[in-house]
Amino acid sequence: MAAVLESPAPAADAGAIAWLRRVRGSSRLALMLHLSTRVLTSLMALVWTRLLLRTMGKPLNGLFLSFQNAAQLGGVGDLGMGGAISIQVGQQMARGEEEELQKFLAVARTIFLGLALTMGCGFVTLMPWLAEPMGFKPVAGSGPLFPLFAVGSISVAGLVFLSYANNLNYGCGTVTWPIIPTAVILQFTLFSHWLLARHHCPLWMQYCPYAAGLIMNVLLAWIYLRASFVSLARILPMRFNFRMALTLFERSFWMYLCVLGNLVYVNTSSLVIQAKFGSAQVPLYRYNYRVCELAVFMILSASFVAVPKLTTWLADPSPEARARVLPNLRRMNQFQTLAGCMGALVYLSINDLFMTYWLGADMRAPLLWQAGFALNLAVTTSGDACIQAASRCGTNGIRVTGSVIGFTAIVNVVLSITAAKLGHMGGIALAAGVAQSILSLGLSLYVCRYLKTSWMPWVLRGWLLPTATVAAATALRMSIPLDTAAHALMLTGCFVALAAAVGLMLGINRTFIREELAMLRTFLPK
Repeated sequence: MAAVLESPAPAADAGAIAWLRRVRGSSRLALMLHLSTRVLTSLMALVWTRLLLRTMGKPLNGLFLSFQNAAQLGGVGDLGMGGAISIQVGQQMARGEEEELQKFLAVARTIFLGLALTMGCGFVTLMPWLAEPMGFKPVAGSGPLFPLFAVGSISVAGLVFLSYANNLNYGCGTVTWPIIPTAVILQFTLFSHWLLARHHCPLWMQYCPYAAGLIMNVLLAWIYLRASFVSLARILPMRFNFRMALTLFERSFWMYLCVLGNLVYVNTSSLVIQAKFGSAQVPLYRYNYRVCELAVFMILSASFVAVPKLTTWLADPSPEARARVLPNLRRMNQFQTLAGCMGALVYLSINDLFMTYWLGADMRAPLLWQAGFALNLAVTTSGDACIQAASRCGTNGIRVTGSVIGFTAIVNVVLSITAAKLGHMGGIALAAGVAQSILSLGLSLYVCRYLKTSWMPWVLRGWLLPTATVAAATALRMSIPLDTAAHALMLTGCFVALAAAVGLMLGINRTFIREELAMLRTFLPK
């Protein structure tokens, strides 16, 4: 999509050019709205989490969280075709190929309808059989689980429809309108959940607001589409063309591996803990990762402004364009590594205090868990530059990226299950960091070979430095307990010195910081 925006086809007509200009303008406003809305939503999530945990209790809340994870994994039923549709729509709109686009969408609608029905029916059919192995057992206040699976099947099917509608909107540049309504619907959903939990309704009724909110988002996404590009919002006709369907499946397969891998990273840990240690332990694990989760999102969102230019330069075979790739990729990596290391240091220094005031002292996780979360934060952000570049390196980039993400997702699952069998929940936290390290190292090697540059500097910056920083910070936490004000000041001083050392090793100075801030200001709307 970004490559199309940066270098539209010469044959694009006036309507296509106007569309491209609208997309460029709306993307800046969308980023600003998305970041500000995400921050507000995250702050409200802290409030709702506290209310729901106190109202439901740990076992019931943990069972609910695990079921949400299972439903989200079921939502990958679009097989990655949503992303493929977004790219296809963007390319054909840029070239003004309206007739070909309508033929393509008629086939896509048929496929998505079939996938939604298949995934919804499959979820409600298989979940009762998988419930016991996955640790889904009724707890006090949960009520029967089969109605919960039935409502969940609606969400699974709805996620497939939402993928189609959202990717059509994204493909045609309608990215600003959905941001605020989606956030408002989420707040009403959480408020409704809290009211139902207060009245001790069974779990399937407490999940109904989420299914209803999803249906509302699907309807709104369709309304946005009709308001901006009515020709894309058709429901009929539906056709099936074997050759077009095969092409769509082929394009989507590698994207599917990327999406599936990311979902496995996010959702596997809770399901493994649910199955081995019980639902009461899930909130303890999930909520202690909340600060890291927000930090990862903010760092990667801030870096997203550089991706369109990297896409264009990597797609351009000219020596001038290629000469720009390495310096800018290195700069992006420097920023992400510094931000990730500082985020990990902040997390390790404040999480105990944060959890005490947010949910209570009994919700503080052991230091080993926090070290695993911090490692995942630091390695994920530090390796993102090469992960972003890998999928854009030539015709095989997306295949290599999808394969490596899929492989490391399997590694994460295997390590998590192994740690659970050994009785170490801290090992589950470390598993994601280990798998993410393999992902970062593997894709950075591919990028360096593609760009014909040395791999070792990327290993040092993108993996060894963040790993060593987290290890040193964990050792300091173990040596200096946060039991007095003097110890807190001493640890803060050590962490500041450690952050400064990381900055020096990365070559960060005042000029670098000023230039990064200036780049962000030019991207945001005036």
